[in-house]
Amino acid sequence: MSVLANNRKESRYEPIMLSVKIHEMLTELAQRNYGIKDLNHFVRMRYAYGKDKTENFELYRYLLQNSKSSIDMTSRLLTKNLLAAQSIYPTSMAELEQRRAFLNNAIGNCNQLIFDIQEAVTRFDVDINKFDSYQHVIDREIDLIKKWRQKDNSFKSHFTG
Repeated sequence: MSVLANNRKESRYEPIMLSVKIHEMLTELAQRNYGIKDLNHFVRMRYAYGKDKTENFELYRYLLQNSKSSIDMTSRLLTKNLLAAQSIYPTSMAELEQRRAFLNNAIGNCNQLIFDIQEAVTRFDVDINKFDSYQHVIDREIDLIKKWRQKDNSFKSHFTG
């Protein structure tokens, strides 16, 4: 007998699978240079409209590369923190606190990703509407991690009682 998709329980691996998906989505976005088709044209237009005093192509190449590497590193760290939390089955209060610390770090990584994306939108004058889907996926990841932390609260009674 099959279960309807909307009646299925979430997998306990859902946050990890979603973090891998986030990493793939953001890597694809970075490969497309956030939608900037021609960086040289972008820099020339900023200079032409008076937003920059000089045509500094190297600066924007550096900023683009730095932004891409920051997003890649943070999204990898998100997955690593979730995998580290998953690998701990708490048998003591110290292990439970360590697992919670990994989950807290993962939430911090999600917020860093949101900041990095917003910074790229601002810096490269990209249409913010294109990034709503990324924002929603990252918000979903935060919700899943928070649910995971709430489930872990049931372990506390085993260690303190």
